[in-house]
Amino acid sequence: MAATIRSVQPIVVTLPREVPYLGPLGPGERVNERGYFVRAGNRTIYPVFDRSVLVKITTTDGTVGWGETYGIVAPQAVVAIIEDVLAPRLFGREPDDVAALWDELYALMRVRGHWSGFFTDALAGVDIALWDLKGKLTGRPIYDLLGGQQRERIPAYASGLPRATLDQRVALARELTAQGFQGVKFAAAISGQGVIEEMRALREAHGPDVDIMVDLHWRHTLAEAIALIEALEPWHPYFAEAPCAPEDIDAQAEIAGKVDVPV
Repeated sequence: MAATIRSVQPIVVTLPREVPYLGPLGPGERVNERGYFVRAGNRTIYPVFDRSVLVKITTTDGTVGWGETYGIVAPQAVVAIIEDVLAPRLFGREPDDVAALWDELYALMRVRGHWSGFFTDALAGVDIALWDLKGKLTGRPIYDLLGGQQRERIPAYASGLPRATLDQRVALARELTAQGFQGVKFAAAISGQGVIEEMRALREAHGPDVDIMVDLHWRHTLAEAIALIEALEPWHPYFAEAPCAPEDIDAQAEIAGKVDVPV
């Protein structure tokens, strides 16, 4: 009899950070009793630590598959979904057709509109663990299971420059590109001297061969976003991320059609 799934265990892992994600706290930003604070620049809640939810799936023959998913805020929501909704559907099943299992699990909450957020965070961790499990059970690398190796190297960029001042962020960007990163992305939420000045300083420090991206953190109206991105164009941003509310698909499309910078 082939090995079947015996247990699905979510594990919350919390690690300290010297500096919160994106950078030090700004004026008026305070940490609450849960270890969270809200960035004034994008009205988003962040913890002062790093946190993930690991997913451990074990089969009847003792083989273990590991996954990891987003659990940086309210990780117990992800844990509850895995334990209450997803895991019971996997017990006793063979992890041979991961895609089919994903489709089945994804469909469980479709009628309630749960096709994003905590539900898909939970599903992602389970999915990764299932692929890891299948690779171990078959003795094949995951890239082979997904269709075979396509390239030797993948370009990477560093996301976020967690330093207090523009000069410090420029210096950190230099360090990161010297390590081999193809580019850097900076966050408008902490650009104290303004997005345009940050873009200019980073471009002048790196020249034309480094990709520089900007995350605008959905802070702008349609007209504001178009004007800002057009103002950034002389410094050749590689892309502008989240210029307006992500739910406003029409505005996103209009912005992308009116500027020369990829959105």
